[in-house]
Amino acid sequence: MELQHLTHQHPLVFIQEQHSISSDEEAAASCFVCGKLIDGPSYYCCSECKFYLHKSCAGLEFGTQIIHPFHPQHLLTLLPKSPYSGSQYECDFCGRLSGGFVYHCDTCQFHLDINCALQLLQSSLAEDFPNCLHHHPLFFLQNHDVEVESDCTGCQKPVSGPFYHCLHCPDFYLHKECGELPLEINHPYDRKHPLTLLPNPQVHPGECCCYLCKIQWEGFVYCCSVCKIEFAVEEIFAPRTITASSHEHPWTVLSRQMSFICDFCGTTGDRTPYVCTSCDLLVHKKCISLPPEIMITPHHHPISHSLQQNQSENCICRICQNEVNSRYGSYYCSTPDCNYIAHADCATDEEIWDATNFLEEKDEELLLESMNLITNVIEEISDGEDRVPRVIKHAYHDHNLVLSSSGDIKEDNNCDGCVGLISTPFYSCEDCKFFLHKNCAELPRKKRHPFHRHSLTLTNIEDHISHCHACYRPHHGFLYECLKKDCVFEIDIQCSLVSDTLKHPSHEHPLYLVHNYQGKCSGCLRESCHYLAYRCINRCNFTLDIQCVTLPLTAWYKYDKHPLILTYFDDSTPSQHYCDLCENKRDPNHWFYYCADCDNSPHTNCAIGDLPLIKLGRKVYLFLHAHLLTVVKNIWNCPPCEECGELCNGQSLECKEPECNVTFHGPCVGPFIEELMSYDSISENEEE
Repeated sequence: MELQHLTHQHPLVFIQEQHSISSDEEAAASCFVCGKLIDGPSYYCCSECKFYLHKSCAGLEFGTQIIHPFHPQHLLTLLPKSPYSGSQYECDFCGRLSGGFVYHCDTCQFHLDINCALQLLQSSLAEDFPNCLHHHPLFFLQNHDVEVESDCTGCQKPVSGPFYHCLHCPDFYLHKECGELPLEINHPYDRKHPLTLLPNPQVHPGECCCYLCKIQWEGFVYCCSVCKIEFAVEEIFAPRTITASSHEHPWTVLSRQMSFICDFCGTTGDRTPYVCTSCDLLVHKKCISLPPEIMITPHHHPISHSLQQNQSENCICRICQNEVNSRYGSYYCSTPDCNYIAHADCATDEEIWDATNFLEEKDEELLLESMNLITNVIEEISDGEDRVPRVIKHAYHDHNLVLSSSGDIKEDNNCDGCVGLISTPFYSCEDCKFFLHKNCAELPRKKRHPFHRHSLTLTNIEDHISHCHACYRPHHGFLYECLKKDCVFEIDIQCSLVSDTLKHPSHEHPLYLVHNYQGKCSGCLRESCHYLAYRCINRCNFTLDIQCVTLPLTAWYKYDKHPLILTYFDDSTPSQHYCDLCENKRDPNHWFYYCADCDNSPHTNCAIGDLPLIKLGRKVYLFLHAHLLTVVKNIWNCPPCEECGELCNGQSLECKEPECNVTFHGPCVGPFIEELMSYDSISENEEE
């Protein structure tokens, strides 16, 4: 059976039986109308063009132009794909990426995928929806089976059809069940008065520590205005009994307000505990599902949840550095000679745990954590009792790399992995001027890092400039990145070597890692806009952001034969508070580098450069300028910056075109650093 469809120039053949699509075809085996994969029998195809249509999509009736209730101000035109660059577009109704046909408004740059457009045309107005829950009319969609990006306004959980939606409020969605909740109920929480359904909680005082404020609840609530109590929808309709594989007895809910301490996590609750009468335990509902064993990124062993640890009194949580009460549950490491312990809430924080059970922990992933990217050892030498690879092949270079353990090093040579100055021992390819510290050559393919909850994979970005999500410095070379779908996170090699606790010479006490920090850095005194920082274990109000933590303790300047030492305070006279490189004033409260032999004291950025993780001589493209720019370091005859007008001494980007000769400060290109791309990448694109 053949079909001539308006979406394709050739007749389409109907495939009735199950047809296995090869891996080579997989990328193309998507329905041209809805963009979804062809994953079963009953579809149309043109094998010559690798064109596919679901049977259901082939039967849809399309209007080439429609007036749509979700965008009534203009006509929507049916197009075979988005008119803008890229094969995918974001649907303005469900918020998801789609491919294939799209209804489009060019005036508003508005996209509506086929499924959403047709479902909305088949939607009906919910005329009887109570105005007290939402002030605009709602449309009811019965068969919309694609999950939308916004959560349900009522229960705060993901939404897929059937659901209610407001065309005036793009983020207002309601499950059918949430939209049809009774407006008034009787419940054991309050036996004297009925509870009334409200669209959101009442305003609580800023210091309120009730359950709804703790979880930052913004959905529907059942409320008693007389008793001044409120409950989330999920509390009202919580199951009476829960069974879990991690506990041998069932859990029964106590539907009342009462203060308690959860036996599983050790934190307080003020309502709705679940009780195990056999074990005499009271727990939060969420703690019933705590996994028995997990893997977190700050620790390299699996940790287990238990109410009975063989630990001494006054144990300290290795994540928040507060005491762990041994009367309640926590996570601990059972590996011999490892005394790692953490609060249950700290260990299951989404910043360091990926919300999966350890189970048999992915043998392949554990293997990759023990492997590096040295693909072949060609020659070895003896180093005492050990054998050390002298000539190797590395996955990120085409030629053999030879080990150097001593000898003179050119001061301008940088490691192509971490981009730091090269030091022995290192591997090199003299023909290509490619250098790798021995440690960088031996970096593991995968690693867990306390900065992020997922495992990170070692990648080489020699063909473009990126930026680290921890210190926010632009860089190239190696990095560790998260390859999980919809997760964008990467860190440079310098940051990947930082652990969750450290001792920094600027402070007398150890420092520990905190996520979601807001406040000033004690090193640079900047208000931290980054969410990662290190704080004093002894609560000294001392904090360092990642940029200051990763500043090298020693720096070298081309015209100073002595090392510059990172210095944390300046007790010299005000007349000496000047940078010896840029000759501008220094804030004596800011860190700086100092050479005692020469009495030189430059700013940190003047000493190490504004772009310390980008090699000198690198050619990059910046959309502020039409030509390629070269990373240079100006010492004398510093030209003015094209952007700010100040002299460009230190690292800058310079145009080498004879008729141009334009220079940009390193700091001035900071806001546009995402747009940097290396010359190699540009050449490849031009060839295509």
